[in-house]
Amino acid sequence: MDRRTRGSVMNGYLKFIQKKWGVEGLAQCKKDVGIEDMEFRDGQYYQDAIIGNVLRWVHREKGRDAILDAGRFIMHNLGILSWLVRFTDIETLAKRFPKDYSEVYAFGKCTVDLSDPARLKLILKDVGYYEEACMIWEGVIEEALTMTKTKGSVKHTKCQRLGESHCEFIITVY
Repeated sequence: MDRRTRGSVMNGYLKFIQKKWGVEGLAQCKKDVGIEDMEFRDGQYYQDAIIGNVLRWVHREKGRDAILDAGRFIMHNLGILSWLVRFTDIETLAKRFPKDYSEVYAFGKCTVDLSDPARLKLILKDVGYYEEACMIWEGVIEEALTMTKTKGSVKHTKCQRLGESHCEFIITVY
């Protein structure tokens, strides 16, 4: 499977690293991951494995909370979705997730079960193929709740990486 992700996502993670750990932290990450000489263009697609390596570096060097923070940062700072989320509710945003997902990622599938407005299900198929990919989504969803001023929580209830048919996140709205 050809897993490709828009450069804007990679640039978002690199901006997060620079903001959190400075120019030195960014340089160390790029060196450790082997991307010192690479430039990423927002509108182009790149191998998702590169992002996976960057996220594994963040996890290994800075811990799980840093991965959740990276997901929050991406949701808060990445393009039109970050602008839209400030003016909508969580249910409307959830309806848009599949379309927005397909514009950023050239692999996997995102669906949302809205049958119970107090308990939304985000289902990701062929997305969580490494641990940090799953963690990132938890941070993204947490930030979506914050930005829409929705009281709630998110729980990763199924994981494809661990043998389930897909990853599933339950968003409980209080």
